[in-house]
Amino acid sequence: MRSGIFIVFISLLVGCAAYEQPIPAATSIGEIAEPSFEKKTVGEASIMTNQALRSYREEYIHATEHKAFAQSDVGSWSWKSNRTSIKHAIENALIDCQKNNKKHEAEYPCKILNVDGKWAGER
Repeated sequence: MRSGIFIVFISLLVGCAAYEQPIPAATSIGEIAEPSFEKKTVGEASIMTNQALRSYREEYIHATEHKAFAQSDVGSWSWKSNRTSIKHAIENALIDCQKNNKKHEAEYPCKILNVDGKWAGER
């Protein structure tokens, strides 16, 4: 009986020793970095919801120039086209996206993904 308890005890110790918890990366001594939710994808893969992707493919792509597509990291989105300038398209897409993103705008602000068919980072 004693050897059975000893074997169970050793098995528990080995199991505990084998489990490694991930350690967050330190940005400086004593400081732990917060997890990053930044998207690393570009192009259509960066569009988060099926509705937004469908709107992008069926409408935005075919819309007239001076257009912009905005999205937040929680999935709120908007796009505008046929504006007098790229600047106005960007401003209008961001304003509309921010209206859709009221609860999360402070933490996950809307960003421009595409302007006149070019993805952010390509320009």
